[in-house]
Amino acid sequence: MSAESLLYETFDQTTPHTTVGPYTAEDYLSLPEGERVELIRGRLVMMSPAPRARHQFIGVKLAVVLDAIATEHRGIALASPIDVQLDEKTVLQPDVVYVRHDKVNLIQDRIHGAPDLLVEILSPSTASRDRVTKLELYAKAGVREYWIVDPDSHVIEFHTLDGASYRVTAKDSGEYQSPQFEEVKLDLTTFWEEVERRWPTESE
Repeated sequence: MSAESLLYETFDQTTPHTTVGPYTAEDYLSLPEGERVELIRGRLVMMSPAPRARHQFIGVKLAVVLDAIATEHRGIALASPIDVQLDEKTVLQPDVVYVRHDKVNLIQDRIHGAPDLLVEILSPSTASRDRVTKLELYAKAGVREYWIVDPDSHVIEFHTLDGASYRVTAKDSGEYQSPQFEEVKLDLTTFWEEVERRWPTESE
């Protein structure tokens, strides 16, 4: 199937896709490099324009925190854009990825399988996808921890896998200690103070 014949869709904020589309990871990989598209249950879903600068800054800061942890513990932390292929019908581009040392073999030309921890930073155009569709897909794939970051409220929802679904803890200050990974800690108070000092909300 040629790239020219592929059908792109936009994400319906009120009705996430539940049916499986006709496309595969092979079709996705035939797209021009840099195309802002995700493959969700076999559907090629157009992503919004590049996130706001503050959104990107928050992503970089979280990637730096996780990279420091990864460096000390022989893991890998990566920031978007990076393809995460969960199965043959789903390839997503989370904002930040953390892979522990015992799973670094997942990282090849892209990430094949479920990373240990994924981060998505909310924006108006992606909130429904991140909170509903991706949450379900990440849980089903076995991603052990999933952070949803709200840049406006300064709340991070820490979703930890408990069986087949996530248990959530929401925090905006203090220190977060991952119940899944003893090495993963985040000083939320310091983190948000630094974000506001460097990139105040009103500057958007």
